Amino acid sequence: MAVPPTFSQQLLRHPIRTLSRRYHQFRYDYSSGVDVPETLHAAVLYVPKKIGDGMAVFPVIRALQARGVPRIVIVASAYNEVVFRRIDDERVEVVTIDQHRDIGATRAVARDLKARHGRIDLCIEGTIRYSSAACCFVGTLQARCNLRLGGSPLRCYSPLGEAARSLHDRGGARPHCWAALMREAGIAEVPGAYEFPIAAEDEQRVRRSVAPLGPYVALNLEGGHPARQLSLDQGRRLCELLHHEHGLPVVMVFGPDGEGKAQRLATDLPWVHLLALDVSLPHSVAIVKHAALVVTPDTAVLHMASAWNRPTLGLFARPQRRWRPLAEHGAMIETGSHLADLDMDEVARALAALPLGDDARSEHADRVRP
Repeated sequence: MAVPPTFSQQLLRHPIRTLSRRYHQFRYDYSSGVDVPETLHAAVLYVPKKIGDGMAVFPVIRALQARGVPRIVIVASAYNEVVFRRIDDERVEVVTIDQHRDIGATRAVARDLKARHGRIDLCIEGTIRYSSAACCFVGTLQARCNLRLGGSPLRCYSPLGEAARSLHDRGGARPHCWAALMREAGIAEVPGAYEFPIAAEDEQRVRRSVAPLGPYVALNLEGGHPARQLSLDQGRRLCELLHHEHGLPVVMVFGPDGEGKAQRLATDLPWVHLLALDVSLPHSVAIVKHAALVVTPDTAVLHMASAWNRPTLGLFARPQRRWRPLAEHGAMIETGSHLADLDMDEVARALAALPLGDDARSEHADRVRP
């Protein structure tokens, strides 16, 4: 494990950022309880991050529910609040910070929560990495006890969770780490799993749309960075490999930026399909949920597949230990720097080794039987 840099080293490398961090630590740190209070009336989960971060913290939510906490507040970002909106529990409140790095907006949310709920018993800071905004939120909220997965020199954080932090440092999957922290803190024993609840009507629309296709493969080409995206030519080759290996139709999963490539593939290849539905995250989740196989370079789509235990092939430019597939049947291919270097022969071998979902195996056997 790498030795963290000293304050002097940080100051030399990033003087403004380091001094700003020290200022916020000095301003917002305070003394809080080491142990989680025996009685929890209100708990806050602070996770204004990305979709994958939101899906990964569900063990925290499930543990608080299992503990019977009467009021659970989730502070989310405009990016990931959709992950929490369909939690079917009147005890859960979702608060959104539009600009999650805006310290003024963050402080205002913390003050509002204090005004409405009084002293918060427990705050779980779910951002993992240090940020001045998170420091401001925790210091303004001043809960009786604060937990976080990453280590911190601040007095306001409880030292509970040493084993969970060790698991995280060793590259443990995030949901497993959160579940370990909830267990160590004595809150509740829960599974370490990704979740993304969706509305029944969204799922029904997708199921009606895919019903004529039978079992299908869900394919996504878009990552969050150009180095983590597949080109149109790579997408075409992938569709051809999938058709050759499994003989199943391919349903494209995409966001607004990926619609052009998906439309082109559906036009050029008769076994590739775009569903006649609005482009939305809940629809994408439902497509993934009912797929026989999921192929993606995007960690959010990968987590959707893990949430529903769908066979998954993840295609990545860099190693993804913490964000690896958690489905029973999953594989990863890593190129090292850029997905432009993806070896399609390696992809073909991985596809051949991955089993389809149970509902597709019999149909696949019928198609390949002489």
